[in-house]
Amino acid sequence: MISREQHIAQAFVSLADSLAHDVDPTVLLDRLAAHCVALTGADAAGIMMVDARGSLRTMAVSDDRAALLELLQAQSGEGPCIDVWREQHRLDAPDLAGRESQWPNFVPRARALGFHGAHGLPLRVNGHGVGALNLLCERPGTLTDSELGLMQAFADVTAVAVVRWEADPSRPRDVLTRVQAAVSAKAAVETAKGLLAAAADISVQEADAALHHYSRVHDLRPSETARLLIRRTLHPREVMAAHSTAP
Repeated sequence: MISREQHIAQAFVSLADSLAHDVDPTVLLDRLAAHCVALTGADAAGIMMVDARGSLRTMAVSDDRAALLELLQAQSGEGPCIDVWREQHRLDAPDLAGRESQWPNFVPRARALGFHGAHGLPLRVNGHGVGALNLLCERPGTLTDSELGLMQAFADVTAVAVVRWEADPSRPRDVLTRVQAAVSAKAAVETAKGLLAAAADISVQEADAALHHYSRVHDLRPSETARLLIRRTLHPREVMAAHSTAP
């Protein structure tokens, strides 16, 4: 039997795997719902994502009860997933007894189905909301902040994997091309660090810090900054000037 830590590690790998030939967004989202129930005190989970018209659609559920509540939220325009999508931050309703005025349709139906607590987490990609994850609990106050933080991490990883998924399965040559691109980017960064270190008479560690700071300030990838330095379209003193003014 594997440990909880091993289960969590395996879950992250499965949620990020958008390149396998037998994986598509529905598989990834089904995995997310299953992991949410298996690794927390939640008794059910549902996932909604926004469509081209800006409406939330049910994408995955852990059981039939969650499916009914996701459908109810979509039809009534109220509930944890709806509010999380609108406000783009976590919503905790550990005891639904005090939420009936806020969700007059959702709460009675949820309690009738055996749920007395709910939590909503945003699905985000690069800071942009793409949906919401609903965690449902049969007992009030079941989930801890640690569990909710872990599920938010799962949701974020899954959202990125879904957005990056491609309908055409990656061939071995495609994977090797991507790996080579990563190797080339690393080589460019290392070369640029050497150029900076020599030009400014600083250590390689200091050059690395300066390159990454310049990249953050100018909203560039480190590899992009590196290539600008290598092509001499960016002078080392500009990078160092930005670093010298850093707080």
